[in-house]
Amino acid sequence: MIGHCTVLEIGDSLGNDLGWGLARELAPKPGLKLVQRDKSASGLVASWFYNWPEHLKTMLARYHPNLVVVCVGGDDEQGLEVNGHAYGFDSPPWLSRYSALIRQIDAMITRSGSYVLWVGLPVMAPTSYRVGVATLNSLYRSVGVTVPGVTYLPSWDLFANAQGQYQSVGVVNHVRTVLRSSDGIHLSYVGENVFATYVANEIAAIYHVRLAPRQPALITN
Repeated sequence: MIGHCTVLEIGDSLGNDLGWGLARELAPKPGLKLVQRDKSASGLVASWFYNWPEHLKTMLARYHPNLVVVCVGGDDEQGLEVNGHAYGFDSPPWLSRYSALIRQIDAMITRSGSYVLWVGLPVMAPTSYRVGVATLNSLYRSVGVTVPGVTYLPSWDLFANAQGQYQSVGVVNHVRTVLRSSDGIHLSYVGENVFATYVANEIAAIYHVRLAPRQPALITN
């Protein structure tokens, strides 16, 4: 990752939030190319809508990234089919199949010669949805530690209060501002920048590269 580096960022609408922030925080950077290829409403479950392994194969061949940043899962709290049978979210067959899908993505990327930074989903406002997101994050983490070249980066606490609960407002660069959209799921413009600043700083620390956000947005409360 020294000299010239291509970063491919993929995911769903929450990936878009991160990607838009990264595009602002990292561009323009000599020697660094950011490619944002998110698909809103996509996920690992609904392959009939957007087949991530199929599209990712094309992206890896086209862009030859050094690092792939993954932020997906916001639409994955739904049933999926396993061997011709439908299983509900969080059931044992569902968990097993979804873990296999995560591992497939990780393996595709690492086999191509790229590192994976899998960014966990932030804390959410809707209670039942928040519980499901915690389950998904635990799977991203548990699978990631078994695949060399994959790092799991949690983001839950970034947008949580001291008690680990959802907060929609925070103090960013000493100014109180809204961090989340009205749906309690997505991020505001400033929230996107906070997310991107955090991820950019973690990329620099994890992979030992010089990488400074253009206009850092830091939660200072």
